[in-house]
Amino acid sequence: MRALILSLAIAILAAQPVVAGTLTVTVSGLRSASGAVIAALHRDPERFPADWQGAVARVAVPASGEVITLELPSVASGRYALIVVHDEDGNGEMSKTFLGLPKEGFGTSNNPTFLGPPRFGPALFELAGDRSMAVRMVYF
Repeated sequence: MRALILSLAIAILAAQPVVAGTLTVTVSGLRSASGAVIAALHRDPERFPADWQGAVARVAVPASGEVITLELPSVASGRYALIVVHDEDGNGEMSKTFLGLPKEGFGTSNNPTFLGPPRFGPALFELAGDRSMAVRMVYF
């Protein structure tokens, strides 16, 4: 009988819905109102930061000033890293110089200091329900 009760309890807990929330991001330090601001939320360190198509959630909004707010709705609870890119030329990707340096601004969750490309670990954060965060853009 105990085994049956334990099995039922496990089945009920496993069937509980995953809590979803909205991630609201305030992006500051945009140098122009040109193009769009793209945010991509990642769970997989292999896809972060460059594979926007492989992101768990992605949103693009028009750049409209030095500070904008964007939302990623209905995101399941979990650990994520966020990359935000100011796609000034509107080509849908991070434009780079002939040396491979970004021509456009970017930032990540937790606003870590960069020496090289953004890394997944320093950008990791926990999402459990609704959450707000601020991301500062970096330009080279």
